[in-house]
Amino acid sequence: MSLLDELQSRVVAADGAMGTELLAAGAPAGGCLEELCVSDEGRVRAVHAAYLAAGARILRTNTFGANAVRLARHGHEHRVGEINWTAAQLARDCAGKDVIVGGSVGPLGITEAEALARGIDREAVFLEQIGALIDGGARLIFLETFTALDELLIAVHVKHSLHHLPVIASIACNSEGRLQDGTMLRDAFTRLRAADADILGVNCVGDPTATLRALEGIDDPGPLAAFPSAGLPVGHRYALTPAAFATGAHALAARGVRLLGGCCGVGPAHIAALTESLMPAHD
Repeated sequence: MSLLDELQSRVVAADGAMGTELLAAGAPAGGCLEELCVSDEGRVRAVHAAYLAAGARILRTNTFGANAVRLARHGHEHRVGEINWTAAQLARDCAGKDVIVGGSVGPLGITEAEALARGIDREAVFLEQIGALIDGGARLIFLETFTALDELLIAVHVKHSLHHLPVIASIACNSEGRLQDGTMLRDAFTRLRAADADILGVNCVGDPTATLRALEGIDDPGPLAAFPSAGLPVGHRYALTPAAFATGAHALAARGVRLLGGCCGVGPAHIAALTESLMPAHD
């Protein structure tokens, strides 16, 4: 059964945050976390393994910022292919049977105007990263934390030009459902569905309550994904407990969300609580 077929009838659990877990495990703050897939693969592998043990059925690669624009901040702009291919291979080796590797692709971190001023072809940047993830073994492309609809539509188009594998288009909006560029979530979903995005969702909106509020009024026929955070950080820790996260996940599942995972501050304990409380109800 394909993931899209499975999501028609049951909740599927994905993993939680990668960055906060790597930092908690001692990765240097301010460093290039994506490059660790090459230089310290054991640290990345340990995070993947913890999410697998928690019951995650989808593992995202450690490549959120592994595009040429973001990697240039660390002097790694010429290592896009190496880092993304290696990250996908690493996640695939960890995944084993019945677990899907999702290639994580984040926004470029620049506006359209900045890209034009710097002569950056945004389509070409996404093409390089997504192509390397697919070549490395990703079987799903997860476009996450996009705040500008035009950039997300470019990334969806690029994915379709490369391969027929499923694509998740996940938006970071405020709890009222408004994107940073002013677009309302319901309008963004309409445009993305017209562009043949397979799964639509939100992430990094806030805790499950804020995420649920952002989805109010959304009437979309396709599968929905939600990746809430663990609330706001208190120092280096996030406030939301695994039990509270699981309770919030129940409300999202009741709302019709079928793919559930976590964003900032959500660790293996949160995903374990989610799978223990939700999955039996959908077996």
